[in-house]
Amino acid sequence: MKVLYINNYRDGTGWANAGINNMLALDAAGVDVVPRAITFNDTDREYPARLRELELKHAKRSSNVDCDVAIQHTLPHLYSYDSNYKNIGFLAVESYDFRKTNWQRHINLMDELWVPNKQSLETAERSGVKIPIKIVPHSLDMSSYKQTQGSKIKELETTFTFGFIGEFVERKNIKALVKAFHMEFNPREPVTLLLKTSKTTLEEVQAYCSAIKRGLKLRNAYKEETVVVGMMEHRDYLSVMSQINCFVTPSRGEAFCIPALECMALGIPSIYTAGTGVDYAVGHPVSSRWQPCFGAVDTLPNLDTSDTKWKEIDIFELAQIMRAVYNRYKDDANYLKNDCIEASKKFDHKVVGEYMKELLNDS
Repeated sequence: MKVLYINNYRDGTGWANAGINNMLALDAAGVDVVPRAITFNDTDREYPARLRELELKHAKRSSNVDCDVAIQHTLPHLYSYDSNYKNIGFLAVESYDFRKTNWQRHINLMDELWVPNKQSLETAERSGVKIPIKIVPHSLDMSSYKQTQGSKIKELETTFTFGFIGEFVERKNIKALVKAFHMEFNPREPVTLLLKTSKTTLEEVQAYCSAIKRGLKLRNAYKEETVVVGMMEHRDYLSVMSQINCFVTPSRGEAFCIPALECMALGIPSIYTAGTGVDYAVGHPVSSRWQPCFGAVDTLPNLDTSDTKWKEIDIFELAQIMRAVYNRYKDDANYLKNDCIEASKKFDHKVVGEYMKELLNDS
């Protein structure tokens, strides 16, 4: 089995990370993968050495010719049908539908569509996709999450830490997390909110959080958030992540949320918006309701999403669940740890890779 895999895997985005892990999963299952990079931006980030080896192995364009399957893990309006292969689109979406785009027309030209979860499947069906759809979860090399010996943050060593990892964009709804945390916890409690992002400056994050806290007009003084910005070496990233006691993502829409899976691999439970792509995580879903997006999704500003919807979390319930998790942790410092680690095993490269290989052989 030889698979041509088209993805923006060099630009460091969530789509890139998902594409990298899909290719490594196929490779782990013994599938001959031909990586082909496309670009969405000017960023050129480091990517695994194994992918560079596969690039060198298949450097000649003639390597494309004898492939059995082409997986196009990119935006659907960029899909291109080629009768020489079985054509599979890979799509992860964050909103209720994409009926106002031309995506369904391009998707329906493919032979099959792969999506990472039930939410994306329902969105595709709701939007008029007629071809067969298969759920293929994202994956990680779980063996790389056993060592967390990098740099740590000293102030987190003696506190319970709620952590957020991701971009500071409207969809991620960081405002709800900052509000819930400061509504529920006072500065005297040994509880910290860690915010880790890579595309925003420290000053911007601090100013953003300060504005939210001023708007709350609470009587108590406010504890400062612990903010980490910029790219990190993988070992340092895992080390900082391992200091989180509970991951929180109040996102309005998630296609999957890789940081939640990374935390799960480290034994860390999640609090997340119910009905989004994080429903696989071990932890606590928070009630939500559909709300209009009102315009473009901020990560894809050129796409019309004017009439679609995404989820709005219940901030009061979020605060209550954060309190409940904190109280439970005081009685059991390993709360849900083993459940998380056990559940993460089914997302390992080898497991998902074998499943992908099985789907390819069946088709």
